[in-house]
Amino acid sequence: MHNGVLAAVVLPVLSLGLLSCDAAVDGSSEGEGEGEGEGEGEGEGEGEGEGEGEGGGEGEGEGEGEGEGEGVGTFADPIVVDSFPFHDERDTSQAPGPAFDTYSCASADEGGDAFVYRLEIPERGLVSVHVTDDSGADVDIDVHLLTAASADTCLARANTDLSLLVDAGPIFLVADTFVSGGVAQAGPFAIDITLQTVAGGDCAMQARELRMFWSACSGDVAGCEDRADGVFLTTPAVGSVVKEAHLVTVDDGFGAGWPTSFTDGIANHRALSQAATGYAMARTEPWAPAGEGGSEFGQGSTGDKVPVLDEAWYVNMFWRDKPAPGTRFIVMNPANGRAVVASAGWETGPGSNSQLGGVTEEVHDWLGTGHGSTLQMGFAVDQNLPFGPIDCGTP
Repeated sequence: MHNGVLAAVVLPVLSLGLLSCDAAVDGSSEGEGEGEGEGEGEGEGEGEGEGEGEGGGEGEGEGEGEGEGEGVGTFADPIVVDSFPFHDERDTSQAPGPAFDTYSCASADEGGDAFVYRLEIPERGLVSVHVTDDSGADVDIDVHLLTAASADTCLARANTDLSLLVDAGPIFLVADTFVSGGVAQAGPFAIDITLQTVAGGDCAMQARELRMFWSACSGDVAGCEDRADGVFLTTPAVGSVVKEAHLVTVDDGFGAGWPTSFTDGIANHRALSQAATGYAMARTEPWAPAGEGGSEFGQGSTGDKVPVLDEAWYVNMFWRDKPAPGTRFIVMNPANGRAVVASAGWETGPGSNSQLGGVTEEVHDWLGTGHGSTLQMGFAVDQNLPFGPIDCGTP
């Protein structure tokens, strides 16, 4: 891919037509595991999407993404996507023509030929787009989301991965060819589009004190106080949050046993997690290591196997007074307002007093963050909220 272009764009919760491209913040890219955090190991990427999309291009649409229209890929006759997940494979050297040379949300030269998709969004949710091309063969296809057939309505643009929270209604996606040195980088590409619905709710957090295992406070985490009877942290708190590895769930099929390595049964676990949560992403983290938070691979500090939904969205801290398993926490990215209802009490760590806590790769992916990002965490006022992404302030 060409230099100088973000690999992912993650934007705040805003209605279509009101979003400025200047609001973009750095985010994590789907399909690219950072391989960092507690429990580093042999991560295995999972492919997403099956089947080729129908339309006025190549291939026959079977499998995921069925229901798309037979458009040729122009604004006048777009390829209609009305079911998710959607997968399509085409070649911009065979596209019907160019869309726009530039877009309002970026200055890159997109003067090559393009395919236009119209996404029919049934309800408010997160649209995620991943494009695959062969940069080694000088193929570079970029993606753009627009509210109308005008370059001035561009909401977001990315080189490979793009995520945007949108309202119900139609929205255009343009897969456009980047031009480098006057040469259009046209060629074959694959595109995957998912839609994740988001429940609305109250993200209010309790003012609550936690006794920590830290031997002393660090200036990196505000609200920490050294006392004669221990170290205490006032929550909600803001600080660096690591990416945690996976814990074994009650449905992983290990019975009374545990994994024998970082990757023993991890592919099945990732598929199980995606099926249970409905959250599509490229999961890459391995099991939590043996000897850290438990004597076995994937064993948390409770010693018990974790319910599937709790595991996908778990949060930990180096708390001495550990909350009861399943206690609801709100984990929020202050940079874009995204939030997750996380499950606390299953694991303890990380041990460094410069790190506020840890969350799963699913949490980081939704928040648009990565290992060590600055997040806010605290006890949810509403302890009946469902686990997973939450649209704060929306009933």
